[in-house]
Amino acid sequence: MPSKRSVKFGLQYKITILIFSLLIISLSSIVTYYMSMNWRESIADMKVSAMRATKILGAMWPFAYTKEGTNWPLYESYMKQIAGVEKSILCMAIVDDKGNVTASIINDKLMKEKFASVKFDADKTKAIKELTDNNINDVLKLVGKFKTKGKDVQLATLVIKYSKFDLYHKQNVMVLNTMLLAMLVLVIGWLGAWYLAKFITTNFNIIVAGMRKVAEGNLDVEVNVRSNDEVGVLADDFNSMIVELKQKVRIKDAFETVADGLKEMDDIKKAYKTLTFQQMTDKLTKGYAPHSKGDENRTVFVFIDTSAFMGFTYELMSEEMKVIIDKLVEKISMTALEYQGAVFKVTEKYILLSFGYPFNHKDDLRRALISTVEIRKELVQMVKAKLTLGYTVEDFGVNFIMIGGNVAGNFADKISLDKFDVIKDYLAFASKYGAKKQYATDIYATQDIADGTSTLAMYDRVDSVAMREGGNIELLKLKGTKF
Repeated sequence: MPSKRSVKFGLQYKITILIFSLLIISLSSIVTYYMSMNWRESIADMKVSAMRATKILGAMWPFAYTKEGTNWPLYESYMKQIAGVEKSILCMAIVDDKGNVTASIINDKLMKEKFASVKFDADKTKAIKELTDNNINDVLKLVGKFKTKGKDVQLATLVIKYSKFDLYHKQNVMVLNTMLLAMLVLVIGWLGAWYLAKFITTNFNIIVAGMRKVAEGNLDVEVNVRSNDEVGVLADDFNSMIVELKQKVRIKDAFETVADGLKEMDDIKKAYKTLTFQQMTDKLTKGYAPHSKGDENRTVFVFIDTSAFMGFTYELMSEEMKVIIDKLVEKISMTALEYQGAVFKVTEKYILLSFGYPFNHKDDLRRALISTVEIRKELVQMVKAKLTLGYTVEDFGVNFIMIGGNVAGNFADKISLDKFDVIKDYLAFASKYGAKKQYATDIYATQDIADGTSTLAMYDRVDSVAMREGGNIELLKLKGTKF
């Protein structure tokens, strides 16, 4: 049975999302690490720059120191040159060991552009003191020591404050470039993941389609997966499984065929045994028919009235008539066997079929009606075929009479035989004094048969036929079927 579950979220989407998610996580980790490294490297560069400036200023003392004292303006001159190279320097100041600012510079342009909100004193000395001592947002403060006097060693402190806006700018540029690169990588990654997932799931879908056909009963299936991975191995195993399954099904069918043949043979033997018993005992008992006791071996009798053939001498019959009789007998036998009935008795007047004995089914009444309709239909078609070809066929009438009865001690009960006799006589009388019909063949039924098959057929009432020992039988004629 095919699966009733529908695919709401395909494997291709799941694989694509999984690969894409891993790609995003990996890319995010790389970008975060790279940005953090870049920030640390930028801070380290500022520290190196501050150390370099400290060393340069420290190397100047032989030239800046005189008998009159330290030439601080010379230091300021070099500090301006350093600030001209390092655009991110906000201010520089040299503080002596007493805490006094001896030399300083301020990047006025940078202060106006980026730190206009910072208020400080108009006096330069006080202003530089405030800038170096106070904490200002987005500013990095670096401090270095250097020598300003040779003999009596004197140390000064260099304070440099760097603006972080250059770092921010570089970081933003890097973020923008990284985002553009990341978008490109993600688009390529999504497409790559999608086609990779499609490549994987296509082979799975081929196998699934094959499995669905097998579930529907089609074993002539072979999946063609050109892949040297596990999916290819799965496809080969699936094809091998189908070959083995077909072999097992063939073996099973062979066993079932043999079993059906044996069962059919048993049915033929059983039906033949019943017919042979009736033929032999009928001659020995001279038509013995017992009265039934209750509903023992309840059955449906179908009497095929063949008395019309008794008026013909077989040797003088036309070949067409002989063919019709041969095929009619064959059709009766094969149809009775097909619907699990039995040819119960054959006399000069009738062929008697039984549905319910020796084979019993819940729907024997239905089987009896369908079998009777098929036999009559075959008879009508045979006659019409001969007449259409221009052959001459002797006039005859074959009626089918369905009666509910019993089998008592392997014999048809007397009441059923009496019913047939009076119905047959009634029909013969009606045919003799009624309108003459060539090749008359109709299906008649008693009331109980008509009631039991009302869902399968429609009947017209014919007459109430009197029994010889009293009582009447309601006789009906088949008007049409619903199957």
